Amino acid sequence: VGLLDIAKCLNDAISKLERSNDQSNSAAEDAVKQVANLQGAGGAQAAALQALLGPLMSQAFGGQQSPTLRSILAGKPATMVSPDTSLRDAGEIMADRRKAALVVDDGELVGIFGFKDMMTRAIAKELPLSETAISSVMTPEPESVSPDMTVLEALQTMHDHKFLTLPVCESDGTVVGIVDVMDCIYNSSKDGWRSLFDSAMEIDDGTASLNSGGSGASAGRSVGGRSSVSARGSVKSAKSTKDERPVSKLRPKKPLISTVDDSILSVTQMLAKKRGDASLVIGSSGGLAGIITDTDITRRVVAKDVDPHYSIAKVMTPNPTCVSMSDPAMEALATMVENHFRHLPVVDSKGSVVGLLDIAKCLNDAISKLERSNDQSNSAAEDAVKQVANLQGAGGAQAAALQALLGPLMSQAFGGQQSPTLRSILAGKPATMVSPDTSLRDA
Repeated sequence: VGLLDIAKCLNDAISKLERSNDQSNSAAEDAVKQVANLQGAGGAQAAALQALLGPLMSQAFGGQQSPTLRSILAGKPATMVSPDTSLRDAGEIMADRRKAALVVDDGELVGIFGFKDMMTRAIAKELPLSETAISSVMTPEPESVSPDMTVLEALQTMHDHKFLTLPVCESDGTVVGIVDVMDCIYNSSKDGWRSLFDSAMEIDDGTASLNSGGSGASAGRSVGGRSSVSARGSVKSAKSTKDERPVSKLRPKKPLISTVDDSILSVTQMLAKKRGDASLVIGSSGGLAGIITDTDITRRVVAKDVDPHYSIAKVMTPNPTCVSMSDPAMEALATMVENHFRHLPVVDSKGSVVGLLDIAKCLNDAISKLERSNDQSNSAAEDAVKQVANLQGAGGAQAAALQALLGPLMSQAFGGQQSPTLRSILAGKPATMVSPDTSLRDA
């Protein structure tokens, strides 16, 4: 039915990349302009630098502009309360909008109070919710970010500072709203979060054994488990291999366990002691019965005025979606992103709990892994940066600054490997040289 010509395949691939590159957006342009400005380049010099680096930056941004926090908060009311708001009233607002509370006094952000705070600082300590002002238990003077920060920058900030939420304020202190890790992942685009996790899992594909078997049976509603059978003699695609990378590569954390007989109060106290934010609830038969999270405590206990001495079974999420260690990792992540699940239980083939996926931990691990890989940048990245500096006439401290700015990006673009020179691949190989009068037969 056809004939594959690798030269044509290569030509088509390059042409497609060139067409995609022509659609480079302002994210690439802005980044290049920042490089030019930092180097004092202007006019024709800046234009030359943009022409040189534009395609590379566009590729690094995936050809898509990362949305700003302003754009994803547009039209959404901020979860703002005053310092004297009671925990009961604050909990109702947080439950309604499913966001942490920003404590604002006379237009100024003075504190933040999240779902985990409600669980560990209020419910676990049996505070009187209607009589306790939020100012007495809030985190005071939280750091805030600009609404013009991009979603990708926000993810990096969350990773660097171990934040799960970020208050967003204008330069004059006006409160715009709040974003959490799920907002950033969900709004990073489908290709964005997939690319991030895929790149992180690829790093150790060469050193770790890949478990590509089908999924085992799992309790509750299992994700994935689709098997692919290829015809004899066909070539298995790289994509199918990636899709088979198992949940185990995401390194699920050890779950905190409670039982259906435990009280809400005892579970929150256990989570507070162990600094957890979710517990898997085991039924009388020993199997997974449900899950309870810090968000559930605010929404189903505080906002609904439920007595904390009631059984945890009254407010848990019963029969939660779960995965097995051998289910496809990307399908598990897709389930979490698409359904706004922060947590996903992991069970074995018999339905016994063996782990818990936390998308915030998965994100943190992925970025950390990419950063470690980036630290191993080699001479290919260094040489490319030096060439940029030389083309711009940069030297000394200026060249060093440019290398510090572009080094990680260039290293990523080169895949952490040095591109060989033509001299190296021709070494020891005789040239096919003939004179002009050589006959065609001899040639």
